[in-house]
Amino acid sequence: MERKQTQMILGRRLAKDSPEVKHFQRKSSVVPFGRDGRAATNFTCWTADCPAVKADPTLVFAKCIVVGGSMDTQLELEQVDPPARGTFTVAPTDVFNANELIEPETVDDIGYLPHTNVACVLDVLKSRFLRSIIYTTAEPLLVAINPFKDLGNTTDAWISTYRNASKPEMLPPHVFKTARAALEDLEGYKKNQSIIVSGESGAGKTEATKQIMRFFASASSEVRTTIQDTIMAGNPILEAFGNAKTIRNNNSSRFGRFMMLDVSSHRGIQHGSISNFLLEKVRVVSQEANERSYHIFYQLLKGATSEMRAKYHLRSLKEYAYLNGKNGGCYDVPGIDDKADFEEVLQSLDAMQITGSKRHSVFSILSGLLLIGNVSIEGKDAQGVPDAAYISPQSEEILEEACQLLSVDDAALKKEILVKSTKVGPQVIEGVRTKDEAKTSVLSLSKNVYDKLFDWLVRQLNSLIDAPDGMPNFIGILDIFGFEVLEVNSLEQVLINITNEYLQKHFIDVVFDMETKLYQAEGVPTEALEYTDNLALVGALCGKNDSFFALLEDACLGIRSTDEGFCGTILRRLEPSGFFLESRRDKRLKFIIRHTIADIEYTCEGMLEKNKDFLRKEVMDVMKASTDPVTKALFEGIEIEAGKIGKGTLIASRFLKNLEEMIGIVAQTEAHFIRCLKPNEEKKPLGWNGSKVLNQLFSLSILEALQLRQVGYAYRRNFSEFCSHFRWLDLGLVNSDRDRKEVAQLLLEQSGIPESSWVIGKTMVFVKPDAAKELSILQREKLMCFQPLIAVLGPMWRKVLLRKKMARVIHFLTRLESNARRHLEPDSINISPEEREALLSGMERPRNPCVVVKKRVEPERAPPTKVLSLSRARLSLSKELPRNYAASNEALDVDDTMSVDTDAFLRLKMKRSPNENYLRQTALARLKERRPSHVCMEEAYHVWRSVELLFREPLSDKRLQNICTVIRNDMDQHYGFFWQVIINRTPNFGMAATHIHGSLHVVEQEGMYRDGRQFLFHLIMYKTRKPRKEEIRLHERAAEKTYGICRKRDFSGIVRVMNSKVPPYMQKDVSYLIGMLFQRYQYTRDWTNFATCIQSYLIGRYSEPFGGAWNVVAQEGAFFLSRLWTKHSRFLRVEIDFPALAEQASSEPCPGCPTPVLTVVCFEACAPDRP
Repeated sequence: MERKQTQMILGRRLAKDSPEVKHFQRKSSVVPFGRDGRAATNFTCWTADCPAVKADPTLVFAKCIVVGGSMDTQLELEQVDPPARGTFTVAPTDVFNANELIEPETVDDIGYLPHTNVACVLDVLKSRFLRSIIYTTAEPLLVAINPFKDLGNTTDAWISTYRNASKPEMLPPHVFKTARAALEDLEGYKKNQSIIVSGESGAGKTEATKQIMRFFASASSEVRTTIQDTIMAGNPILEAFGNAKTIRNNNSSRFGRFMMLDVSSHRGIQHGSISNFLLEKVRVVSQEANERSYHIFYQLLKGATSEMRAKYHLRSLKEYAYLNGKNGGCYDVPGIDDKADFEEVLQSLDAMQITGSKRHSVFSILSGLLLIGNVSIEGKDAQGVPDAAYISPQSEEILEEACQLLSVDDAALKKEILVKSTKVGPQVIEGVRTKDEAKTSVLSLSKNVYDKLFDWLVRQLNSLIDAPDGMPNFIGILDIFGFEVLEVNSLEQVLINITNEYLQKHFIDVVFDMETKLYQAEGVPTEALEYTDNLALVGALCGKNDSFFALLEDACLGIRSTDEGFCGTILRRLEPSGFFLESRRDKRLKFIIRHTIADIEYTCEGMLEKNKDFLRKEVMDVMKASTDPVTKALFEGIEIEAGKIGKGTLIASRFLKNLEEMIGIVAQTEAHFIRCLKPNEEKKPLGWNGSKVLNQLFSLSILEALQLRQVGYAYRRNFSEFCSHFRWLDLGLVNSDRDRKEVAQLLLEQSGIPESSWVIGKTMVFVKPDAAKELSILQREKLMCFQPLIAVLGPMWRKVLLRKKMARVIHFLTRLESNARRHLEPDSINISPEEREALLSGMERPRNPCVVVKKRVEPERAPPTKVLSLSRARLSLSKELPRNYAASNEALDVDDTMSVDTDAFLRLKMKRSPNENYLRQTALARLKERRPSHVCMEEAYHVWRSVELLFREPLSDKRLQNICTVIRNDMDQHYGFFWQVIINRTPNFGMAATHIHGSLHVVEQEGMYRDGRQFLFHLIMYKTRKPRKEEIRLHERAAEKTYGICRKRDFSGIVRVMNSKVPPYMQKDVSYLIGMLFQRYQYTRDWTNFATCIQSYLIGRYSEPFGGAWNVVAQEGAFFLSRLWTKHSRFLRVEIDFPALAEQASSEPCPGCPTPVLTVVCFEACAPDRP
């Protein structure tokens, strides 16, 4: 069902002029073409017509790159997210623009994205949601996605933050921010406000409403009012009597409510009023499989005391027919404790002053309703009626017991159920009812009694919280379902969707009212704001003449009306309006309404009976004669003429009347909208189903809101932002000292686009969508002219910058190196004579190094050395470092893969080795002589002991790389995040050290390769800090500019990014660097130095703005994803095609290359979870 809806929404099965197809045709055209029709390469885009989506439809879209060979008739794409090999062709109309250089965490309002097509909106919402950012703005909407877990973002501390913030506009989106905005507008402008919360079942509407009320009630801890406590206590009552478990939601609201609250920022909630509508009455008597009736029934039967069970004749859950459907009952729900909830209900009843006899009446009515459902009505041949209704003796006892609880006359009620009275002139003729008629009468009684009981509870609550003299100003909170599309849609769905059409009309009015105010404030003509609302559709649904409601009433009032006849009348009378179509599947009983969000099919089967679902006057008179005051009050004020149906008694008529009253109130307020989304059907915490969310983006009019913002001058930016965005149109003009408004106007005039397509406002530039696309094309063509110049100047400029940087720091590096060498002993590595001899003779090292260690002569132990402030460090670190020398070699020296068994390495920390005291005393002696670094003494001690242990064995390139990883992870775990370890084979620290701004520790160490070659290298260790947001933004812009001047050659098709968790501009930057370096190293095949150069570049360029520590791994042949990098928050995987690069360089492939691919993996050191 969900996949089918997704395909329909994507326009594959809808009529050509349907709203979705119109939306997609306008929004899905990509602009990667020049005026000659050629497509730009390396252009990122989205498409649904790709292998990944075909394999997994929940993805909905995949990110691709436009490759060579693309034209304006078709695009050649390569899938990059998720990664896949090979290319495929797609029509341009099936491709969506993608937003590049965008960090989703910083996008609070998706309306300001460069592209707001459905693929980009889904991508931003998904990226934020998976990072536990569940609130996003789509002005004037707040989008809230249900995480199905407690994120800790609704605590009292969060309320205090949003309530007391001096600049709330700087805070991220939140329901508290929306509540504060409504409260400030209420007090600042003295105008009524409304907050409209909508979404499907399970999307979190009820929770959002509760959090809004919590915010209003938290004005001051000292100010507590009885009314405020009563309003808050009413929530458990409304949930118990109005919520139920459904397949989609364990706590689904089965009614709509509109609350009007008198709120003060200092005194909290002063008064209020609640209106309820559309309670799902049928759930009282029947439920679908794996669903429950209303919570209160289960709470009562599980939480009642033995005294209550005897008093109210309560039975077990399995003994009630109303609680056990065709497939059996559903009694327990994960996460819901009915017994505990019943205690909360009792407390809430106390707060609502429903005690004593009133509480007794409520529980008696509930028990009586359940019992009357056990009355079995059979059929027999009587008075010429073959299936005349009768009640068996056993069921008569149950009926008598139920009537006793309801305090009504059992004989009178039995007569009205079984006997039909017909008035003919002055006489009344009695006859028997059929079995089905009697059953319908019982079901109608049960549904209406519960419905009236719910209304009575709401009236009781209102009587306590109503303002005596009315509310001068209020905030209204509307909790309502969104558009509902099921497998079978009937009267209930018609009413829900008509409500949403009314709200959609109000929403459109609000959006364009905001746009009109903005245009007027900027001095922009408002004639460009041409739009079409759904007023004609609302008229076809609810108009007084020739509307759906009018025809429905006429059919219900008619004597011989049938469902088939009603369906035919709808199509005959309303099809000319263009909003009603006949169904292709069943023309007799089904029709289609062209709603704002989609074409929805409805069935007329049973619709007339549902609309006439009311109590007959005779049965109502029996209930009014009850001796119980509460039961009697349920039907007070309701008058029905016997044997007749009035317009005011029909379900649709009463609903429409209440709806128009509510919409009339909402229309007089300033509205705030909250759209709640359900990300998956399984209620999985932070689980994402793209097709599920896509359906709701349409059903809740979120994409419609973004589409409405594209009307008129959709592109609007302030003068500075506009000039920065389109600076390449005339770089000299933009870099001049002229006023930004004048520069913006000159850029637009020189572009040649029609003056009717843009307007200069007081503070902003307003451009129509087509003109904005034309400006982008012009700027792209201008940039292409700079490509030859950039190829020459880029390397020259980078060389100048590097020389300047080295000149600034070279004297510091020299002093640092000499200081480090002065305090390090040259013979710090002690290798046994036997092992050295084996290495020099080319023999394999001993299989059991522990034997070699045991043969060593233990040096004379030096006396304990006391170091100031290290006593605590010695005690805490003595059991923290790896002790087992032989086992650590096996964990580190990995010859076949680049993975590191860090877990095995860390498990050895608790073991002591024979040379433990020697290592400690050696390290402490060096520290005492002179402090050799700028890190704290505990950290230096930790590093030295690790180095002593890990470098005792001969080295290989892989072992050396793994040693860096293990030391880094060890420091991360003990001293916090963002440690970096670098090994350089020369005394010159190189580019990496020039960019180190954190604490630095340098160790000069002698090493030995397996073939016996010795060398001297430097181990550099430093700790970086986390960047500020401002630094990240500045660096993003700088990186984009740097990339624009340093790109020399197009490596597309040679350097392929296979999988990445870094921003797109970093992918391009690093891929370019890898391609250039590869040309230098492809003949020497020294991949260790190759990786070191890339690592130094990453650290120097990206560690400061992003934090973290980068490592680089390179090897011939393809990598498989492993824990080495997949556990890291950022990684970049690149594959290089040897022959393709040689062909582009017009040179022969490297001789003797055994494999055609080199794989480079750059990954950032992960930050382990800290206790």
